[in-house]
Amino acid sequence: MIVSDKTIIRYKHGVSTKIEDPVICEDWFNLFLNDKLIYQTPVLDQEIDDLIYGLLYVKGHIQVGVNGRLPLLDIVKKGRDWFISSKEVLSGQSFRQMVEEAQQKAGLGEIDFTVSPGYTADKILDLMRDFQKLPSVYHSTGGVHMAAFAVDKISFWADDVSRRNSVDKVIGKIFKSDIKFQNGIFVSSGRISSDIVIRMIKTGVKIIASVSAPMDKAIDLANTYGITLCGFVRGGRMNIYTHSDRVINL
Repeated sequence: MIVSDKTIIRYKHGVSTKIEDPVICEDWFNLFLNDKLIYQTPVLDQEIDDLIYGLLYVKGHIQVGVNGRLPLLDIVKKGRDWFISSKEVLSGQSFRQMVEEAQQKAGLGEIDFTVSPGYTADKILDLMRDFQKLPSVYHSTGGVHMAAFAVDKISFWADDVSRRNSVDKVIGKIFKSDIKFQNGIFVSSGRISSDIVIRMIKTGVKIIASVSAPMDKAIDLANTYGITLCGFVRGGRMNIYTHSDRVINL
């Protein structure tokens, strides 16, 4: 169950009313890789397979094989525990190691600062309007976060109680598809923190837009690693914090 009704008292304009209000059901997620616990988090109990693929990819445990072949994973659920067995997994990386790897690439001049793909400001605003119309738990309750990925239009989206999990679920969906990360734009309902930008560095996504605010370290990372970061994308306006040359016709 994702949503349950709770009896509450709503106070509005001096009037108290007893009503049934939909509330998010928070579950717990423990991820074991070859019998080793590697991740724990509260979750919205849907699209967990996508979360698993997204997490394993972001943390460097899996990668796409030759001719786009996905790694073979044996996934078993036992209560709140998810067990992944595979001979194809890698040792993985911490987020610190990911940043250090990106810094090394920057020092070697290997960061991609090309403008393509580019989007007009109006296109980014249009995608955000489309994002706000998607059928989702985020829009029906306001109790979760939501992320999406678009190339010309929104292709994938996901809800979760965590900003990071919603992004990782979408990354998992893209990972399992034939769409290239580098060709699209990420859209988010939540704050853009440094760990979200690290996910963009890892996947190669060049543009991220949010209805909310970015953090200072996120801006610094995006600037260093060639990512266009747009915040407060709502109401026909936005702030472009880094690499504005990727936003066409400013």
